[in-house]
Amino acid sequence: MNQNPDAPNAVCAGNFPSIPTPNSITAEIAAAKNSAVFANATLASFIAAKIAAVLGTPTTAGCPGTGLGNEVVVPLTSPCTAPLNSGAKRTVRLSSASQGVEIHAVTAEHPSEPPLTLLNDQLRTLLAANGVNVYVGLAQGFVITFTNGLKVYLSGDTGWTHEMDSILKNVGVNLVVINIGDSFTTGPPEAAFAVSLIQPAAVIPSHANEVATTGGNVNSGTRTEQFINLVSELRLSQFNDVRDRFIPPRTVQAYVPRSGITMEFDSDAQCVSGCP
Repeated sequence: MNQNPDAPNAVCAGNFPSIPTPNSITAEIAAAKNSAVFANATLASFIAAKIAAVLGTPTTAGCPGTGLGNEVVVPLTSPCTAPLNSGAKRTVRLSSASQGVEIHAVTAEHPSEPPLTLLNDQLRTLLAANGVNVYVGLAQGFVITFTNGLKVYLSGDTGWTHEMDSILKNVGVNLVVINIGDSFTTGPPEAAFAVSLIQPAAVIPSHANEVATTGGNVNSGTRTEQFINLVSELRLSQFNDVRDRFIPPRTVQAYVPRSGITMEFDSDAQCVSGCP
């Protein structure tokens, strides 16, 4: 969608053209890649219907898993959808691997409504006339634990939540991907405050709604620059677990995402490849 992200009337959702059988990009990707799709129960059911419309056949319900981690082995021969409500977990393991990636769902404060363009013409017309949309379940973020031990919190475009100072901090999240776009979600100061609550080792700003970099360098006067400066000023208190003795505060490292460059992190959230 072509728009100025700083305009007062800017919106997150795109103005997609009306089509007879509306699908979503998520459904099209899942259908093409035989993906396992995990989401809150209501959204999972909604996406399942969209995938079925793309393929012309029903999807596998539930993504049957095994063991205490509800493990799904990939690749699959057909797509599946399954509920993953807040507090629940699923594990996804590559068939050639001995260990899988754990996905935990957590609370997010954000609207959870699909664009009206994904609904059929009759329902879309009725809802638009009343200025409302459909509900597809609670918004969510995710904590993903990789096989090297790295725990990443994907904030899900959230606002502030109580879980930041309790659950997320105590499960040992060490890398945070958090939105800084403001208006719709947390802005730079609010996101930096959230980081101070979660206390990770590193953070990646996302959804900035701006041209954040030029030639790989952060542009002056941007939200991204403001967020980085605020995070760099954080000094997180820490204690020695064995002797319960205060040790010097630590800093949080901010890494700016750049187009076409993949960053890799070790178990301590230290960037080891593709670092800015």
